[in-house]
Amino acid sequence: MNLRVALSAGLSVAVVLAALVACFVQNSNHARAEELSRMQREWEMVAAANAQMRARVSSHVPGVANDELDATLHGRAERGGEL
Repeated sequence: MNLRVALSAGLSVAVVLAALVACFVQNSNHARAEELSRMQREWEMVAAANAQMRARVSSHVPGVANDELDATLHGRAERGGEL
């Protein structure tokens, strides 16, 4: 009978330890997912800025200032806004 009690207690302790390890892993996965999401948003912002600059560079006409090619500056000037 003592062997059965010892095995049951050992199994119970093992189940509790497995549950605690699962909680720890789940918590660390959640923190990693948040960090990954933040990094992905930053990466997307950098990629968008690079695409914008790539388009601006590819539309550059030699001898003409880039400000003259910026449609948003022209739109503001035509509407009477400040540059």
